[in-house]
Amino acid sequence: MFTGKQHSKFDPQDRGLNRFQKLLQRFFPEKQLIVRSGERMRTLRLSTNRQAVLVTVSLAIGTWTLFSSGLAMNHSERINAKNTEIKDARVGYEQLLAQVSIYKERVADLTKDLEKNYQHSLSLVDREAELLRNKTSELAKTGDKKGSLVSKLRSRAKDALVDPAGALSGDTADVELVLSKTKLDRGHADDERKNLLTELADLEDSMVNVVGHHQKTPFIATDSLELRQVVLERDMALSERSNLSQKVSTLENQIREMESNQLLLYHRFSEVTETKIADLEASLSITGLDIDLLAKRQARGGGQGGPFIALDKVAQNSGPLQESLNQLNANVDRLTDLQSLITRLPLDAPVKDFGINSGFGVRVDPFTGRPAQHLGLDLGATYKSSVLSTGEGKVVHAGWDGAYGRMVEIDHGMGLSTRYGHMARINVKVGDKVVRGTVLGQLGCSGRCSGPHVHYEVMTNGKHVNPMKFLKAGRDVFKKQ
Repeated sequence: MFTGKQHSKFDPQDRGLNRFQKLLQRFFPEKQLIVRSGERMRTLRLSTNRQAVLVTVSLAIGTWTLFSSGLAMNHSERINAKNTEIKDARVGYEQLLAQVSIYKERVADLTKDLEKNYQHSLSLVDREAELLRNKTSELAKTGDKKGSLVSKLRSRAKDALVDPAGALSGDTADVELVLSKTKLDRGHADDERKNLLTELADLEDSMVNVVGHHQKTPFIATDSLELRQVVLERDMALSERSNLSQKVSTLENQIREMESNQLLLYHRFSEVTETKIADLEASLSITGLDIDLLAKRQARGGGQGGPFIALDKVAQNSGPLQESLNQLNANVDRLTDLQSLITRLPLDAPVKDFGINSGFGVRVDPFTGRPAQHLGLDLGATYKSSVLSTGEGKVVHAGWDGAYGRMVEIDHGMGLSTRYGHMARINVKVGDKVVRGTVLGQLGCSGRCSGPHVHYEVMTNGKHVNPMKFLKAGRDVFKKQ
């Protein structure tokens, strides 16, 4: 290689160059290349400027190559990262879509269960309300609501369902008021149920739209989605089984506690009814009547029926709660029968503020002065004061009857009847139905009579009995009510 002559810095050719050109000439001195090809030789001259251009171009190409390689590598890494994010997003989306699919089915099932449970609860409430109305109607027919022992017991039983601690203290509102409140509460519950069903339906529709739209998207793998649904359903089933086991345990404890409270209430009410029954039977025994026989006669007076169902088939699985309920029902029925019997028995006095002028049995006749049989009571009171029916029954005689004068006879059923003689005026006629306290007429002195009074008789199966026993029994019964 021939580089040419080395010039001195004092060479006149350098005097016209600037500093930059001198710097280039220093780093890139002019060169000549001799290329020999066979017998021929050629000379290539590389000037300073050419060398500088070639070096600059080479550096630019190298720099661009390095920069482009860096960009390509960085872009590849970013693409890989994005692909990873997309994959994770698809997995998460499939998971979410699987959950939505399962929750959609759950919502549909819960909606059906909610509707079924609501209808069942509604039927139970209606049935209980109807039973309560029927029982109230039956009890209302037996006598005065304000004075009825059964009405009070029914009110306390109703209060016990709300507040067991105060089961035997005080009176509650009328049954119809409780039924109205129950109906109002049921209306509120019905509105809340409808709102809940509407929200569930909207949620289910939205989930159906989401699932239906995205299941058709190529982005979602159907096999993977189904597999995730199966896994989620399994996990949810295991979780729900654990939760349901805890709920079942809690409900069993609550049921046992409720049964215990109900059993206690049944026992307490049974004790109350047994006490009331014993008191009434003791009071009615003063009359000397066969109370059980009268109760049976009274029961036969009303219509009854229905298919025969043997008790052993019904009570095969009965426990202490059912046995207590059966005992309570039997006591309530017995108390109802006694209460109804009280309304029919002639237990009240025929006049108010009376005095006994003549008792039952042997006496001295006021007209002949000789001993005679007196089959009733002579009760003295103010002239033309009201003569009242002593019990519920039907008028079978109303008019003049010889020595009785103006006389009313009432058939109370069950073989019992009463007579009211020597009246000044009669206000009823044959066939009229009367209750205790009905005004039959006015006290007077008609017939074989020496002064104003009412002659009062009580007969059972046509045989006269002492009315004083019924008056004493009535005072005892009404005092205990």
